[in-house]
Amino acid sequence: MPTFAPIPYAGGLILSTRRPPVMTVILNSAETRNAFTREGALGLATALRAAEADPEIGAVVITGSGGNFCSGADLSDLTAANEYVPWAGEGGPLHRRLAKPSIAAIEGYASAEGLGLALLCDIRIVDETATFGVFARRLGVTGDGTAGRLPGVVGIGQAMDILLTGRAIGCDRAMAIGLATRKTANGMTRALAERIAQDIASFAPMSIAADRQTAYAADDGDVDGALRLEVETSQVVFHEEGRPRVSELIDVARPTSRLVVA
Repeated sequence: MPTFAPIPYAGGLILSTRRPPVMTVILNSAETRNAFTREGALGLATALRAAEADPEIGAVVITGSGGNFCSGADLSDLTAANEYVPWAGEGGPLHRRLAKPSIAAIEGYASAEGLGLALLCDIRIVDETATFGVFARRLGVTGDGTAGRLPGVVGIGQAMDILLTGRAIGCDRAMAIGLATRKTANGMTRALAERIAQDIASFAPMSIAADRQTAYAADDGDVDGALRLEVETSQVVFHEEGRPRVSELIDVARPTSRLVVA
């Protein structure tokens, strides 16, 4: 049965709302613009693993509370710890992409770890308030996955400009360079993201998974290998998923009179 009450992680620093086939994961420390703490990062990783493991969830939306996505790492939390743990490291929430389609609904700041989290998603939806950047680079804080993933999204030239200057990238600039993929009215990013997630989750799941795997393989530079993967997986996808769906569509669309004549 669907669970509509938010599920808390890390003492409520992270919330998830389960409405199959979509789960929405919310960073919930508005007073710090949803900055990462160690506890919150572990809670986010746990929430995302729960979404991946849930057979009723077909797509995931990630967003923040209080008008911001995520402003990066909580610097006081960083300095209080004896050991620096990069959130893109093994076990961290920014280490690997989800196995399921994911959409970032971004309002306000998505900087440093917040930008890394946005880049982890397949689709990034923004409103006029969205602001991207890696401001913590000025202070010597790295390891959030942006240097590894940003070039694949915006190209090496734009990535270098963002990474090396630490400048803020507003909504319209983000749209122009492909950092953001869709723009909507202020305060409506989550609603749009959840509608798109519903649509994606209604499509043939094996086909969606195969396309994501192939596209990311091509983005890693192995275009020939990606094409081979696409052709190979298409055989399995069609027999398992395509043929029954196409046959059902043909049966529904065929006029009754033709069925009688045949």
